[in-house]
Amino acid sequence: MMDNDNGSGNRSPLSRRRFVQALGATGVTAGFAGCGGQQAVETTGSSSDGNAENAASDTATPAPVDSETKRKIQELAYVTNQTLPVLPLQEKLAQSFQTTDDWSVPSKDSPNMQLYWPTEWLPRTGAWSQSDGANDSKLTLAQWAVPQDSQYNPWNGKNFAEPRRMLFDRFMRYNLAKQKYEPYLIADYSLDGETMTLSVREDQTWHNGDQVTATDVANQIKLDIYNGGSLGQFVAPEDKGKVSERVTTVDDSTVELSLTMAANEEVLLAYLQPKYLVAHESTYGEYVQRFDDAESDDARSKVLGDLTSETVPEPVGCGPFQFENADTQRTLLTKYEEHPDAGQIDFPEAEYLYMPSNQKRWNALINEQTDGSATLFMPSNKLNQLPDSVQVSLIPRHWGLGLVFNFEKEPVDDPRVRKAIAHVINRESVAKNSGAGTNSKIAVTYPSGLTGEFNGQIEGHWLEGVADKFETYGTNKSQTDKAAALLEEAGYQKQGGTWKKNGKALSIPIKGPAGFSDWVSGAQTVVSQLQQFGIEAEAIMKDTSTYWGKDYSNGDFVVGLQGWASYDQAYPYFHFKWIFDSWDAKNAWNLSSEFETPVLHEKVRDSKTVTPAEIVSELATSQ
Repeated sequence: MMDNDNGSGNRSPLSRRRFVQALGATGVTAGFAGCGGQQAVETTGSSSDGNAENAASDTATPAPVDSETKRKIQELAYVTNQTLPVLPLQEKLAQSFQTTDDWSVPSKDSPNMQLYWPTEWLPRTGAWSQSDGANDSKLTLAQWAVPQDSQYNPWNGKNFAEPRRMLFDRFMRYNLAKQKYEPYLIADYSLDGETMTLSVREDQTWHNGDQVTATDVANQIKLDIYNGGSLGQFVAPEDKGKVSERVTTVDDSTVELSLTMAANEEVLLAYLQPKYLVAHESTYGEYVQRFDDAESDDARSKVLGDLTSETVPEPVGCGPFQFENADTQRTLLTKYEEHPDAGQIDFPEAEYLYMPSNQKRWNALINEQTDGSATLFMPSNKLNQLPDSVQVSLIPRHWGLGLVFNFEKEPVDDPRVRKAIAHVINRESVAKNSGAGTNSKIAVTYPSGLTGEFNGQIEGHWLEGVADKFETYGTNKSQTDKAAALLEEAGYQKQGGTWKKNGKALSIPIKGPAGFSDWVSGAQTVVSQLQQFGIEAEAIMKDTSTYWGKDYSNGDFVVGLQGWASYDQAYPYFHFKWIFDSWDAKNAWNLSSEFETPVLHEKVRDSKTVTPAEIVSELATSQ
């Protein structure tokens, strides 16, 4: 669980609680806010020299929904906007780098760049190929973990290294701009009521020559569910012992999922798309059999412990490149000629060099030691040093920096204080400063849990017809008069330039991970604005692993830094599930299950008292 593929609640193969227990303080960074260790800085701090409009095609099409579903989405957005369980500050666009001296790649504003991720998909389609007269026949990228210490068991999570992008095939492609799922290893699918059928691509083999079959795909899904994956809520929400009966093979190329309820197709596809097919029978078959045979939770826990502690240093993959060797400095892969896409790939090798810091990766791109990067935070002073041969593309991430509140801590347990904070903060300044002189951070217009600032889909689609009901909290400019009124209502008075209650100053300590450089800049901007207003705010930046593994996961904060949405997902269900029904919301933020807020749509609820998680659950099954 070492990067942006697996970090959010809907994508994680490990539950957040189990992830904390499995990896401890050092590894837990991967489970929250993006990716592991320094890699978290890479994906959470993306920025660009380009314009935000380049991030997505003008033809981006949000998921179609019926009027009832749209009302539920708007109601959840309204609850978020009126109660501020989190305060969204900005939405981000990720930088992706490609060199063009030895390589032919699509232009930076091409729709082909809007795939999850370009370094993974473009070579497969022949869109990342050698230029005429190229000097190097290897595609050179970077990895965070020491190559010979890397391993390829995704259920272990620790040091699941970047070469997996070429070693294994994902179930599907996802175009972030078009918000469209495209077939890949899963060549076709159908959803009929409570039955989902998946068809496996033909002529796919493992690197040892074994045929890829429906059994392999079924085993991958089973292991993910046994390990707490989100698809389990539709397949076996109450009894994991039923998984073997509900994930079955019809024939060698067909998998059938028997659901316990009719489910939203958009939600199911989002849970299936990012999966890598890793579950090679000879490596993982014994674990599947043991899980299937287990008759108690204790027995399944024993199997899970064995699975999550297993390391696989030399994997049997199914992707277009196979594992060759690894030492202290690089992992070498060679093209697997039997892969269905091998004919479109015109380079014989790919290597991943050990580069454990952003600085090393910046210098590698500047000095043309690497040929690209999936995503990477590079501030403007470093961007200006890139040679002309390096292009920077922007990819929407559908999340960004936010403030999360511990609902068991004063003073932020009071919604008036949270709203006052929102009115004081100038989100435009936060976005600008955390973007390090680039245009990739976009200030949130409506703090509502909805994403899509980069293409106008919030006001133009999700909040169509109701946007004027939503509080902008100053439309990104501080509204100190409103903030003052709220604090006075909450019992505070401004004395000697400081807001106080019963003689005690209003204090807002904000904790965050020191390694996330763009988040640190954003937090410092927030603190400065609150201080200018008379609130005793301070930024407490902790060692990254300590913050995630201790302070954050144990709820040891008043205000914390965290992503406010479920990244890489455009459909609002995932964002509201993250805000109202995630492990983090229940355990780290100590979020209340009920809120008191005015009603937006009486057809959704008829009382000011609302349980948002119930509406989120309804969205999961809406058609």
